[in-house]
Amino acid sequence: MDPMPETSGAGPRPRRCGDAGRRAAIARARGFARGLAPVLLEIRAEGFTTPSGIARAMTRRGVRKPRGSTVWAASCVQKLLRTLGEGAER
Repeated sequence: MDPMPETSGAGPRPRRCGDAGRRAAIARARGFARGLAPVLLEIRAEGFTTPSGIARAMTRRGVRKPRGSTVWAASCVQKLLRTLGEGAER
């Protein structure tokens, strides 16, 4: 009997080891961050510039995090900004 029945049709992501796995995770994070860049621009245009302000705005909008949660913390925004190459100076 299969311990994890396939429910979504896509199946689990294949496991990767070592450098290949890290590179794949970084590529996914960068792609996710680039997808959120327009949302960040809108939020900043509304006047939210600090990580905590951006986090509150993203939570209010229901923006999903990579694993599906919609509750953002300032530390998550800081990591997102670093991934986009904007650093943590904000």
